[in-house]
Amino acid sequence: MFQRFLDPGADRPAGKGRKMGAQMDEDLPFDLELTRRVNGARMTPKWGMRDPSEAPVIDAQADAEYELVEELSQDVARQDALALETGSQDLMPSSRDIFGRDLWNVLPTARFGHGGTPLEMQLWLTGHDRAMLRAFDDLRTQLLRTMHGAGWSRIAVCAPTAGSGASFTALNLALSIARIPDARALLMDLDQRAPDIAGMLGMKAKGDMQRLIAGEIEPHDHLVKPAETLALGLGRGTAQNPCEMLHARRTGEVMDEILDALRPDIAIYDLPPMLEHDDLEAFLPHVDGVLLVADATRTLASQITECERRLEGKTQLMGVILNRTRPERMTARQKRKADRRAA
Repeated sequence: MFQRFLDPGADRPAGKGRKMGAQMDEDLPFDLELTRRVNGARMTPKWGMRDPSEAPVIDAQADAEYELVEELSQDVARQDALALETGSQDLMPSSRDIFGRDLWNVLPTARFGHGGTPLEMQLWLTGHDRAMLRAFDDLRTQLLRTMHGAGWSRIAVCAPTAGSGASFTALNLALSIARIPDARALLMDLDQRAPDIAGMLGMKAKGDMQRLIAGEIEPHDHLVKPAETLALGLGRGTAQNPCEMLHARRTGEVMDEILDALRPDIAIYDLPPMLEHDDLEAFLPHVDGVLLVADATRTLASQITECERRLEGKTQLMGVILNRTRPERMTARQKRKADRRAA
């Protein structure tokens, strides 16, 4: 399970994070050091909703998009028939002409490795832990409400150090959003040093991410859609110069083209650990905010403070997710109830 410290930072006094960090014993784990900070975080009203069943309605403009796809299909059919009749290749529509308007509806489909729906896949990932599932749904609801309210749609997910569960969090967040009818969630594995989202899903990546962000292949040749509400950009292998690729101007152009073509409600980018590589900082110009994932058993307060320092003035720190928090001590009644369930 994890806890949430969500603070967009809009009303936090300047320097408060650094002062508090300076008071902390840097030798203790993050969850022990930041109890006061997590429990006493100042929340703006837009973070107040806690019921995942009240998830915000995502405006995907389904009717208009359906009519657009029908119109495109009819146009393509007419041009195909005319091209066959006249033998002219010039009349055949190019993929860029078709996909540039609404790529989402024509992305190639794929199957999850575990289950046929986002819910089944997520239940497998979480070990059928309904409490964890609800926690991710709660995170989804708060995040969507805040991002939509601010007009944001692109978020990076990373951790201070490796092994904190950033990819697991990014994937479950995307799956939770994909369970909303008519939603459009895009998840891209930009950890070109150790991509593992495809492995967690039990799927095979169509190629390495480097060719896509370099513009060497078209988005529809790499992206897949395992559900009508979810598109995936999976990676495989390791790149020789991942950070340099993220710095390149062409990468920003490709990302903008993908978003313009797909029109997702939210784009989630999984990136390498922030304190071990500079990939996230290279990619910051292309996101609206960052969600930081901390391992509650080993992430130090000093590491979170350093991440905040590096992000300050560059983007919004959307929140800190405390992963693997220590379970609270069960009461005698809870123990008896757990024993009955086990029996």
